[in-house]
Amino acid sequence: MKPQYKFLSKMLLFKGRTLWCGLLALVLILGGSCKNNLVEKPYSFLGEENSFKTASDATVALDAVYDRLRTIYGMTMINLADLNSEELNVESTVGATILDFKTNTYSSSNPTFDSFYTNCYLLIDRANRVIKNVPGIAMDATAKAQVIGEAKFLRALTYFNLVQAFGDVPLVTTPTSDVVNVSIPRTAANDIYTQIINDLKDADAAGLPLKYTAAGTIGRATSGAVKSILAKVYLTRKDYTNAVLYAKQVIDSKLYSLFLDYKNIFPPENKNGQEHIFSAQYSCVKTAYGSPMAEFFSIYFSYPINQGGGSYNVEPAYVNSYLSGDYRKQVTIITQKVNPANNQLVSARNGPCVDKYWDPLPCAEFDARNNFMIIRYADVLLMYAEAINEVNGPTPDAYDAINQVRTRARNGNSSANPQNLTGLSQAQFRDAVLQERGWELCFEGHRRWDLLRTGKYISTLQAAGIPVSQKNLLYPIPQHQIDVNPALTQNPGY
Repeated sequence: MKPQYKFLSKMLLFKGRTLWCGLLALVLILGGSCKNNLVEKPYSFLGEENSFKTASDATVALDAVYDRLRTIYGMTMINLADLNSEELNVESTVGATILDFKTNTYSSSNPTFDSFYTNCYLLIDRANRVIKNVPGIAMDATAKAQVIGEAKFLRALTYFNLVQAFGDVPLVTTPTSDVVNVSIPRTAANDIYTQIINDLKDADAAGLPLKYTAAGTIGRATSGAVKSILAKVYLTRKDYTNAVLYAKQVIDSKLYSLFLDYKNIFPPENKNGQEHIFSAQYSCVKTAYGSPMAEFFSIYFSYPINQGGGSYNVEPAYVNSYLSGDYRKQVTIITQKVNPANNQLVSARNGPCVDKYWDPLPCAEFDARNNFMIIRYADVLLMYAEAINEVNGPTPDAYDAINQVRTRARNGNSSANPQNLTGLSQAQFRDAVLQERGWELCFEGHRRWDLLRTGKYISTLQAAGIPVSQKNLLYPIPQHQIDVNPALTQNPGY
């Protein structure tokens, strides 16, 4: 699509005035053009009343919502969800604000919290503008419903991220257009979840496609993505009956399947493949749209550009947690890598590294082609097994779901580990699913949320020798947000 449409809310000049970034920055920057991989470009400032006129306007506005996913996921989610667990370690070169996630010594002034919070609300405000304005556009009714449904899905997903991280947060469902009244209090988490579920159900009823195939549309939310996130939300809410219902709908759709080889999940060439239900899209359309994960996780001097390398490595105890022969360990955790720029074999200096995000042909330094997999089919199978077990104990369907994942982990060797599970009690099966999620989904932005959902966060970190207390069950509300919004309160302990 040619970059001929421009989006903006009312033009406002803020000289010497503090802006509540979480809700108001979008008033200045909402705008975009779509290209491949849901790329958005900001243009100039126009009144919103002149912006939503055509079907193309609706598409461009929706692209601007998708664009924000890259700022919420990537290394931000890795730090929030995986570094703050027993899986990962990080070198001191990354700086104190990142190291604090490993030791639970972060404060409300940590810039990661403010960036995450701000970008979440930027996405929410963009979604709110689509939801408000697109109904008034004269366009195909089916396409209109899909645009609004996708915007509601993205708003729900983002509120799900916020409420898991911070608990109570401001609930804003209309576009922000006033820089004067920014005193918006926190809304109870239960009410946030009600909004999340309502948005997802609206999206589910909107008739989203089963699959997108046209250029420039691959990576958009599908009906399977909506049902998968609904299953996860219900699982988090301990509404196991509905979690079973929606996970089963995804499974019964036959739209998704496990890659036969675990290693095929991760190469950039396979992104948006048969197992990938919904991902944040990164690409080389412009270097600014690339992912930093490949370099951060690579072995020092193995990254092909500037002979660089990352700073994240795997905790030894986590490496040793795998059963002997589990193929996923071989694929995921490495101590050597050939640098494709010079064909030199490089050994890890500071412990094993993660190979899931390797890209031999990155766009630039800290800009590679790897998507961030928000949810994939193996995740749904494991959620299904977990939810069934909570309802009826380890039934044959629950065993079948988890054993599909374990079977692939044997990589065709029937005598290898992990062997299929059988004969477990409900409590044993519950623990087995959590362990399986750790092996299968490690370093994909799930671990902290899984441990919190199952009530194992504090005990798991204590067992790993990581400082932890009750206050760490929620992250602090960013201090900058409290400074500019006097109605916000802080979480206990911060």
